[in-house]
Amino acid sequence: MRPLRALFGIGPRLRRLYRGFRHPATPLWAKGLALLVFAYGLSPVDLVPDVIPVLGWVDDLTLFIWLIWGWESCLPAEVRRAISETNGEKKGT
Repeated sequence: MRPLRALFGIGPRLRRLYRGFRHPATPLWAKGLALLVFAYGLSPVDLVPDVIPVLGWVDDLTLFIWLIWGWESCLPAEVRRAISETNGEKKGT
């Protein structure tokens, strides 16, 4: 049941990722990191080629999951607060 909850929680995380990426106080390196992960996922050059049926997709999927779940923790506190308040998720109250 827990993996299903994680899967259904992806929408709000993607919205926060988008808002954090567009926020003016987000550091340039954090924006670059997000772009590099997306470019790696779309690139035909991988550590494990996509022609290998399962293993080829696992490295891309792992990076996307890491980006979605971990990128927000790299942001400054003011940006995290702003994107959660915009989303209607006031933390700490």
